Amino acid sequence: MNENIIQYFSETFFYLCAMKNKSPFSILLSPLSIVYGMTTAFLRNSYKTPETFTIPTICVGNLRVGGTGKTPHVEYIAKLLSRNHNVAILSRGYKRKTKGYINAHETQNLSYKIIGDEPMQYVTKFPNIEVAVCEKRKIGIQKLLQKNPELELVILDDAYQHLSVNYSLRILLTEFERPYFNDFPLPSGSLREFSCASKYADIIIVTKCPEKLSEKEKEQFLRKLKPKPYQEVFFTRIEYKNYSSTEAEFQPYRKDEIQNSQCLLITGIANPVPLVKYLETQYQTIHKLHFPDHHSFTRKDIEKIILLKEKLGGENCTVITTEKDATRLQTFENMPEYDTIPIEIAFLENESAFNEKLFSLLKQNHA
Repeated sequence: MNENIIQYFSETFFYLCAMKNKSPFSILLSPLSIVYGMTTAFLRNSYKTPETFTIPTICVGNLRVGGTGKTPHVEYIAKLLSRNHNVAILSRGYKRKTKGYINAHETQNLSYKIIGDEPMQYVTKFPNIEVAVCEKRKIGIQKLLQKNPELELVILDDAYQHLSVNYSLRILLTEFERPYFNDFPLPSGSLREFSCASKYADIIIVTKCPEKLSEKEKEQFLRKLKPKPYQEVFFTRIEYKNYSSTEAEFQPYRKDEIQNSQCLLITGIANPVPLVKYLETQYQTIHKLHFPDHHSFTRKDIEKIILLKEKLGGENCTVITTEKDATRLQTFENMPEYDTIPIEIAFLENESAFNEKLFSLLKQNHA
């Protein structure tokens, strides 16, 4: 505990030193950030009774608020492990209109309003995987095991700050362009905790990397990241896909002949910049209609989309959105036809080492 206190005060000192380069508004909020950071540190260090389950649990989370790529990484793990094992995904179900434990497979008239947009995406993509939501992760795992005693592993989405479970593997994500070591706690920054809370992770994944990341750039990043000796670090990038109902798998989203020179991009995600950059390689003109993260679309929003599409040429303008947004747009019958661009993650290197780390959890459990 004494070591932790020294670390938190050390981080506070460096935080205050860095404030001279920040805006006056950030400086004004800095005392609140220190209080917030110290409070979350106290809560983490004072929690003494996390529960260890008989099956492996994998926590995927981050320190930064939103937009680090948790969803495609959860999907990667689920797709890999569910091929030969009984796997479940447990999420909080952020911004759902319900409370408590809900199992998607036991719910009629399922929608994002009941379980949240990200869990709804998991249900759509993985109909054979059990998906549940619960604010209290320990209770969620208990209920999943009660329903399915044959369950072999639970993947927990966005659970790094949920301390009631002693996770078998903690995976922490950080964006290449927006790493946590350059950020500060809320409200002057966007971190949920001081960046030194990264020490609790077993694996750190640097997400949204450039496709061609040089060894020199990687080494420079690692020097700033300062991983602990026990932590493994992996680098991943985003791959955009185009799903065709006539194909068995996702295919790269590239049209040999783009007839439409412009598109209307509709997003309600935390960071649409990578998608915009990608579409700039596909279309001459991109008209962006951005909404807040997890935005609950309204009839007025749909009317705005319809009018804007007509203004941009009607059928000659392609409407594009993300998988997550599609779970919230598909409830509107008058929504114009649109293309959905799913994303997957690709490892820059050492993918087999990461996969083996996951498989070893199941091997240990069966030993």
